Amino acid sequence: MNRRNLLKGMGAIALYGSFPGVLAEFASSCKSKTKTLRADFFSDDEYQLLEQVTDIMLPKTTTPGALETQVPYFLDLVVKNCLSPDDQKLIKKGLQELNGEARGKFSSLSKKEKKSLVDKIDMAAYKNDADKAWFMIIKKLSLIGYFTSQEGMTKALNYVKVPGNYEACIPYKQGEKAMAKTFLMYW
Repeated sequence: MNRRNLLKGMGAIALYGSFPGVLAEFASSCKSKTKTLRADFFSDDEYQLLEQVTDIMLPKTTTPGALETQVPYFLDLVVKNCLSPDDQKLIKKGLQELNGEARGKFSSLSKKEKKSLVDKIDMAAYKNDADKAWFMIIKKLSLIGYFTSQEGMTKALNYVKVPGNYEACIPYKQGEKAMAKTFLMYW
């Protein structure tokens, strides 16, 4: 038996055991051809609102955006399975308040108005406004969901699959993507 393959296999098993089940389910869901994946924590209106907000935070450009990488589904899974009931209530209340700030219906706003409102909430959340703390949770989880997805890891970042050769210093050229390494396997 090849020692390198044995070590790779043992490392993958050990690492996989340390990941929460939510992340594993999310990683496998990225292969799904179904457009709408749901964990059914959020109501239909809340989920659509979540889709719109994540699309504003991580829009599709030359790389896939939040919707293409199933970030709303990741949020649905994490909020349902990993957050405390208090945090769950905080997020649901925040989504309702977002609709309230949009005079009843966030989805009826223009794209520019939506972005302006999300930016305003983002600024308030990071100025320690307790009423906007829900947005910090959503934003952090969205980034985690995006950059742990196959598309986020391999297309938005300069992906190097591990295990690989050790390189002590990798030169950076102005304008390159940030480096990303992962033990997650996509096949």
